[in-house]
Amino acid sequence: MIYPIKNNERIITGLKNICIILSGNITIEKDGIITSVPSKSFFFFDTPFEIIAASPYIEGFVTKLDVNFLNTFSDLEKILEKIDTYFDFKKIKNLESKKNKIKSILDSESNLRLKESYLHILWSELLDDYIFSQKEQSTIEQFSELIEQNIQQNYCAGTYAEMLGIPLKSLIKEVKKSENKTPCNFITEKVIEKAKYKLLHTTDTSQMIAYHLGFEDPYYFIKYFKKNTELTPTQFRKQFSYKN
Repeated sequence: MIYPIKNNERIITGLKNICIILSGNITIEKDGIITSVPSKSFFFFDTPFEIIAASPYIEGFVTKLDVNFLNTFSDLEKILEKIDTYFDFKKIKNLESKKNKIKSILDSESNLRLKESYLHILWSELLDDYIFSQKEQSTIEQFSELIEQNIQQNYCAGTYAEMLGIPLKSLIKEVKKSENKTPCNFITEKVIEKAKYKLLHTTDTSQMIAYHLGFEDPYYFIKYFKKNTELTPTQFRKQFSYKN
């Protein structure tokens, strides 16, 4: 079972449950605690929760498994026994692959066997992402993933330090030691890297890319991009797009 989520909705549980946020973000409430769920993430949940806010461009889904499905795909049940954390937001890896799987599931409503097959693949891939995320990561790896997950929010280094649960001084020290740069420089590089990718691999306008990267003023984004690349977004796309 899989269905899209929407604002002001109460999400109830099945036997096994995953909430997937492909784009946009949501704010949820569980047991009186309000939490923001970042874009491009997923989490397992074992109790109901309320979606109290959703961004207008939200693309998210809830998928649930029942006993019959788990009896058919017993390999999943063995892996699911390892899940011991809930409402723990994990980054979605290979995002486009997940999007394609969900589309295939939704497009195969009339073919139950095919739908279950795609659902099995989707759950298997998300379980792999979860298991990978449980491996110990360095502060830099965690910092990099948080930037990727929250790039639309335009957070500063101090906010990321709070999300990592460490003092800002410790983050500065770790980034200096590992990358020989400041956390702000590291964030800037990630933003520019994402902007370059969109300029070369999409037809999005500079204005669309600016909003995607958390810039309220598109003209400021153009200045920001030129300051860090010596080219405007339009110049960069024109100069390098033919090579890709």
